[in-house]
Amino acid sequence: MIHKSTLEMLNTFSILVVEDDDIARAMIKQGLKEHFAAYYDAKDGLEGLDLFKKYRVDIVVADIHMPKLNGFEMIKEVFTLKPTQPFIMITAYDTDQNIVSSIQSGVLSFLRKPLNIQDLQTAILLALSKKIKQKHIRLSPTVTVDMNKEIIYKNDEPLFLTQVNNKIFWLLCYNFNRLVSYDMIEDYVYYGDSINKSTIHTAMLRIKKQLNDVNIENVSNAGYIIKI
Repeated sequence: MIHKSTLEMLNTFSILVVEDDDIARAMIKQGLKEHFAAYYDAKDGLEGLDLFKKYRVDIVVADIHMPKLNGFEMIKEVFTLKPTQPFIMITAYDTDQNIVSSIQSGVLSFLRKPLNIQDLQTAILLALSKKIKQKHIRLSPTVTVDMNKEIIYKNDEPLFLTQVNNKIFWLLCYNFNRLVSYDMIEDYVYYGDSINKSTIHTAMLRIKKQLNDVNIENVSNAGYIIKI
C-alpha cells in the first residue's frame, strides 16, 4: 500500500480520467479523486478531449478502446495542442501492438485491465515526479513562467490575464518555438467556433501589452509563435 504522505504529493495536481466502462470509471474515481486538487472524468474520447480543452490538466489516464474517439485518436488531438502532456493508457487488450503504439504515441505508462488501483497510483506518481519539481522558464528580462502551476510572473509578481487571453498565452507556451495556428487557437480557446482573425489579433495585442518584452511573433496568415 502506498503511504498517505506519498499520495499527498498529488494534491496540487489535476487529472482527467477517460474510461467508457462505468464500473471501471467509478473504481478509478474512488481510488484517485481524494488525492487530487481537481478531478475530471469522461465516458468517451470525444468528451475527454472537450474536458481537456476546458480545464488545465496535469495528467490524463485513458482507455484505448472507446467510442467516438479511441485513446490513440484522443492522444493525437491532445498532442497537437500540447505536445508535452503526460498520458497513461489502460486497456483490457494487452497485445504487443497496443504497447508499441502507446510508446510511439508518447504515452508514459501502459497498464492492463483488470486494473490494480495501487499500480495506477504508482504510475501516476512516477509520471508526475518531474513535474513535482517546479520548472520555471524565463521568457524575457521581466517575465518568467511556472510551467507546472501555469503562473505568469512579471518582475517577480504574479500577472493575471483574462480567461481567453490566458488560454491563448498558455497554448503558445505549450508550443515554444512552434507555430500555433489560427485553427489551433479556435480549437483550443474557442472550442472549435469560427473566430474572425481580427478578434484573435486584438487579444494578442492585449497579451503583448501586458507582457511587454516577450517575443511573440505573428506569422502572416498562419498564426503566432513564442520564441525562447
